[in-house]
Amino acid sequence: MKISQEELDGARTRVAERFATQAAPAVLSNLPGEVVRDAALNLARALDGDTAILSRGDRLLIGFGVVVARTGQPGQGLAAWLSEAAKVAGKTEEDLSSTAAVAVACATYNGYYKFRSLVADGKEFDAFQPALRASPFVRSSLSNALVELISLAISVMNGCSQCVNGHVQTVKASSLPNPAAAIDEAVRISAVLAALSAWN
Repeated sequence: MKISQEELDGARTRVAERFATQAAPAVLSNLPGEVVRDAALNLARALDGDTAILSRGDRLLIGFGVVVARTGQPGQGLAAWLSEAAKVAGKTEEDLSSTAAVAVACATYNGYYKFRSLVADGKEFDAFQPALRASPFVRSSLSNALVELISLAISVMNGCSQCVNGHVQTVKASSLPNPAAAIDEAVRISAVLAALSAWN
């Protein structure tokens, strides 16, 4: 399918305008032309959907956490664009720093617990404690529910079933008005941002 340069530029411009950023994320220029319009629409809907349960700023922080966990580069590429958009949406440097800290802690736990879920007969490891620190989970400037949603999105991306189940249960028990919808939004954000960060 042939996509004109005008159509590609239009898709990128609409993303920049929707999030009031200086430009669209550069990753939209790295993708094959056939998927740029879909990727731009998926990005816009995941981060600012019409039926959003979560605020735009919280959605951007979830996406930022996913990209930071995947790339380890909070100030570059897609993460830098998400940071800019999050600030436009009212988030602070402290929010971004807290999100990056949660991303590192979550990815660490994902690595450990993913091993346990991959071992066919892992009961012999049940007696061991992870002995890993995770202060950002409990000492964050972010709400507990947002920490859990960021962690859920990262755990989905990293394929840690034990972590995913734990975060889902915690979100369900939270005071969010519609936990299932918030979980679905976080998972959608994870899917879109994980895919795009691979092309970052």
